[in-house]
Amino acid sequence: MKFEWHAALWNGRFGKGALPQSILLTAMRGTGESGFAERVAVSRLCAQPLPDGDACGVCDDCRWFAAGTHPDFRRLDPEFAQEAEATGAEEDSAADKKKTRTQISVDEVRAAADFLRLAAHRGRARVVLIHPAHVLHIAAANALLKVLEEPPAGALFLLVTSQPARLPATIRSRCVAIALPKPTPAQAAAWLATAGLQDADLALAQVGGAPAAALALGERYWAVREGLMPFLTGRDRSWLDAAARIVDTDLAHLVHVLQTWCWDLAAARFHGSVRYHRDRSKELGRTATTVGPIELADFARKLTGARRLLGHPLNPKLFAEDLLMSYSRLLPKP
Repeated sequence: MKFEWHAALWNGRFGKGALPQSILLTAMRGTGESGFAERVAVSRLCAQPLPDGDACGVCDDCRWFAAGTHPDFRRLDPEFAQEAEATGAEEDSAADKKKTRTQISVDEVRAAADFLRLAAHRGRARVVLIHPAHVLHIAAANALLKVLEEPPAGALFLLVTSQPARLPATIRSRCVAIALPKPTPAQAAAWLATAGLQDADLALAQVGGAPAAALALGERYWAVREGLMPFLTGRDRSWLDAAARIVDTDLAHLVHVLQTWCWDLAAARFHGSVRYHRDRSKELGRTATTVGPIELADFARKLTGARRLLGHPLNPKLFAEDLLMSYSRLLPKP
């Protein structure tokens, strides 16, 4: 996938010429980093690349890549693995449905290493894309390190991460790190407008200016946000009613709204401005004057811990009620 803010980097470094065998692409999450890595991968697999180095999009290799069936390409990505498992499973228990893959396992890395030992089916590159690389299990990272130390001829590793510091230093040292540029606000808004998203500025504010992340919020996120507003602003003090409006698929949305709301409360209290919920700046200003800073900091830490739990099987009702009850204690008693 092409993005305007990647054009200079592509033309200057990726469009022509050989690439290092191991590349670590670092970028702000949601700025098209996965799409850029895919663009690099398919350009190396394409049978008839264009003069600017891009894939042609019409050859057999490009069609296989688009369908996810190219024999010389492997993707290690918990989200894609989760989708494949859900598609292939005919019956899942209720507990299994709540499980979310959050790590790349050692078995996946070993399978990719075995794949690289085979000759390329199409006689060109063999590409392994790892995204996000920072979720490699420690055993998986060690297995990957062995392959990076002596990469097979014709292999290309593309590691993509928004948190490079979480990768072992040994992995980082064996890759050429390339930082992907972040789009300007105008570029991000223009891209979202082309994608048909309404109120692009507010959507971008919710995710710190990352356009792909803004587009991925979806209608349900906005419904959750609006459903929480009467409670967050203190107009409706019933945390039980607010929790009843959250379903098990909304927990990530709930945590995101609460976190950004708390950060805006702190900003409104100490700086007189807000970053995320700009359309609610007046309500934030009023609410911020009633919230104790120490209690707010404690709740923010609680939310950080709650985000780490999102990949685990949870009782969604109790999870939501606990967070909303904790928030209600920040507000003055009626």
